[in-house]
Amino acid sequence: MSERWAIGILREMEPSLIRRLAAALLTLKDVIVLAGGDPDFPTPSHIVEAAVKALKGGMTHYTPTQGIPQLREAIAGYYEKFGLEVDPDREVIVTPGSQQALYLTLACTVEPGDEVLIPDPSYLVYVPTVRFLRGKPVRFSLKAEDFHLDLEELKAKITDRTKMLVLCSPNNPTGTVLTEEELRGVAELAEEHDLLIVSDEIYSEFIWDGRRHVSIASLPGMRERTVVIVSFSKTFAMTGWRLGYLIADGGLVDQMLKIQGNMVLCPAAHVQVAGVAALTGPWEPIEKMAEEYDRRREFMVKRLNEIEGINCPKPEGAFYLFPDISKVSNSSVEFCRGLIEGKRVAIVPGSAFGLHGEGHVRIPLVKPMEVLEEAAERIEAYIKECGA
Repeated sequence: MSERWAIGILREMEPSLIRRLAAALLTLKDVIVLAGGDPDFPTPSHIVEAAVKALKGGMTHYTPTQGIPQLREAIAGYYEKFGLEVDPDREVIVTPGSQQALYLTLACTVEPGDEVLIPDPSYLVYVPTVRFLRGKPVRFSLKAEDFHLDLEELKAKITDRTKMLVLCSPNNPTGTVLTEEELRGVAELAEEHDLLIVSDEIYSEFIWDGRRHVSIASLPGMRERTVVIVSFSKTFAMTGWRLGYLIADGGLVDQMLKIQGNMVLCPAAHVQVAGVAALTGPWEPIEKMAEEYDRRREFMVKRLNEIEGINCPKPEGAFYLFPDISKVSNSSVEFCRGLIEGKRVAIVPGSAFGLHGEGHVRIPLVKPMEVLEEAAERIEAYIKECGA
């Protein structure tokens, strides 16, 4: 009964579906786990070596709450490639992971009753975080055919209580990369209705087929009203290091640091040194990762589309597939449950990412090719045995 001490809104909150799934998988054997987006590549050696050197050199103490100056400068230098001029002293906060950056942003800006527009489908952390902060998440559906923005649908959801809009490009789970034209449409709405934009840009290094990443913060009039959220986890295969950052206007950063200083004080010192090494290169290991993700993407899209009843569009970015399984199952949860019980393949139901994710499943490309091929074989066998 000790849970009675927890606040009511927390007791009502469901644990993350992916975390629950990961816990359940610990009791099973011979499972191909394609649940989380944890890269199977090692962290590049020069990053590890930088952290070890920092530890041996005495980087074991507190750092500035905002992050070490060298890392903030490296972040500013990196974002120049996206056309964004960043003041490392005033406009960057280094955080223990991008989810901390997201929480920090929302905790600093969401008041009870504020409406926050969130794409459907999109990353499953946004909605519970807004609810926990007593805000009101308002989902707007992406286009069914390609999961790009429907600006008219978005506009229809704006009310006098709307305070901000969350964007994720490339999108997790759909792999959609928003175009500059789409972002300009969002920028017009943001200026017209005085909205803050939270732009989740953690997959910006994994974009395919000639597309390019555009940060909405780089568009005219958007710098002051945008918070950019970024992680080292995916780009540099550093999920366990817990390192991320945000870029925001200096006035908002000043307010955020009041929370950061009382919540985490500062990220780990040697991890921040590793972040400097990551951003300053060499970049060849990341380029090789991107090439391998692309190779896996090409193979798995083709292979899944060979399975009767499956339609798998080619993602534009990130490293997830989001195939349509609606012709073989009317429930993505039941499909995933049957797949893990019958064929020992763990994937995530699309409904976890929003109402409009139903009829799909998410498959991350974070296993070697031979494992992905075996997963596809098992998926096909499962569908055939179900008589679909």
